[in-house]
Amino acid sequence: MKSSYEVRAAKFAAVLACLFAGCSTVDDFEFAVECYNDTHTRKLTTAHGVSRFVVIRSDYVIKFDMVPQGKWSDGSAGCIASEERVYARAVADNMAHLLAKVTVGEAYGRKYAIMPRVRGVDDGWRWWGDHCTREEAYWLEDNVGDLHEGNVGYRCGKVCVIDYAWDEVEDRTESTPSSSPLPSIFSGVW
Repeated sequence: MKSSYEVRAAKFAAVLACLFAGCSTVDDFEFAVECYNDTHTRKLTTAHGVSRFVVIRSDYVIKFDMVPQGKWSDGSAGCIASEERVYARAVADNMAHLLAKVTVGEAYGRKYAIMPRVRGVDDGWRWWGDHCTREEAYWLEDNVGDLHEGNVGYRCGKVCVIDYAWDEVEDRTESTPSSSPLPSIFSGVW
């Protein structure tokens, strides 16, 4: 019997946590992956944003926090903890189906996040708003920052956000309220 992606990913995350010991920047992570790939036949496929480094496997991904550089060094791009917070809010609001499920763990002192692998990411032919209801679109706009094709995939024809660490609710509580009652993306739509 095949184990769940979460069980398999947690085992591999422990291996990666050792590999990534001492890594903090994208260059550190990429160098560690290069060393790994030089000695293994099954190479690691990776991606990264400004705040997390991602190892991509056939049916899951594992994310590790990085130290953001430049204009993102203030932490506004989010982290594993903020992604976990947004997912908990989605569960409470019955909107978890819009997000790739996050499972957080820790190995060797390094926190990681596991998600199922979602297909259709970076599909420039689709706009995520066409693949959800009006209520779902409003929830996403109100709760998730940085909604673009590189952070959105599709599961069973529905939108599935894979990067939702930029917490719009937290950002709103730290800044002045918007003068517009409607989320900006929906002005004039519907």
